[in-house]
Amino acid sequence: MQFDALPLGQFGFGIAVAVIAIMLSIGGIVLGLGYALDDKRLKEFGKSEIYQSIINGALVGAFLALFAGGGIMTSLINSIASGSNLTYSCPAYMDSNAALCFSYGYLMGLQGYAVAGTQYSSLFVTVSGLLVALLGLSTILGAIAAINVNLLLVSVSFSSILSPIIGELQYVAKIVTALLLGITVQGALLSFIAIAAVTAILPIGLILRSFYPTRKLGGFFIAMAIGTYVVLPLSYVFNATLINSYSDLNSTNLDQISSSATSIGGQLTGATSANQINGIFPSISGALQSVVGQLDQALSGIMLGVSKLIMQVFILPAFSLIITAISVRELSELLGSEAFFGKFDVL
Repeated sequence: MQFDALPLGQFGFGIAVAVIAIMLSIGGIVLGLGYALDDKRLKEFGKSEIYQSIINGALVGAFLALFAGGGIMTSLINSIASGSNLTYSCPAYMDSNAALCFSYGYLMGLQGYAVAGTQYSSLFVTVSGLLVALLGLSTILGAIAAINVNLLLVSVSFSSILSPIIGELQYVAKIVTALLLGITVQGALLSFIAIAAVTAILPIGLILRSFYPTRKLGGFFIAMAIGTYVVLPLSYVFNATLINSYSDLNSTNLDQISSSATSIGGQLTGATSANQINGIFPSISGALQSVVGQLDQALSGIMLGVSKLIMQVFILPAFSLIITAISVRELSELLGSEAFFGKFDVL
């Protein structure tokens, strides 16, 4: 990881070292005053600050060794991701963390990703393609359902045939829209982590931990940076490996049905405008029934696929967040801080 991605990343660790040196000097001065005045509280405070400054200095050196370019933790993350037989692509600012890079490709990558040699489309591509197909098909069927056919003294409408199917398609489209929003939010979160976790949040945590009043807050920031930069992306790698038998949903069948429905709608509109409905109505009706039959078969497969997508987009990431929260809490305690999660303190 190069720390010049942000100004604070470039100078943050230097600032932390300077603050540690200042606090070490202050601790020495207070300790000297304590001995000069024979004040037990000043002695204890001075010793405590000296010890904490030494610990903070060790933390700065440790985190530089762990996360700086080619650091121990960076190499470990990359070896875990590469050892899982994964291929992926991501923006350049993520490529130093292989697990984070794979997580973004798994969620948002336009080129997809591969697990154990099997290529998959990213969740964003899969869900957005499905949503476009569902909305397009719903629009086409809605247009056909709105057509009224006059057969002498009888008026015929296809809405009674198509309304239930249209209602189901719209219901599924709402679910898929929620899935797409969830994927986008997770992708934005990973982008923020890649940009800020090590280059901003970690240095800020080290600086805050150097001051006595903000020591606990600084420990929490450090734990948050490590948890989101290391644990969260590795949990996504685990999720993708766990569900690698998942078969991608694609919109091919829906596109074929949409094409058939468009053709039927064009024939029906043309026949109505040319007053040829008596001759063409039986064939149009039969073709429309065929489309409805295809949709009935496709909807069951779509619902099964959507249920798998719900697991990938919401359920498994929820476990990832829980694991990350637990790791942040435990690491905060090791750093002498506390992580407050309100009702989630039960974790």
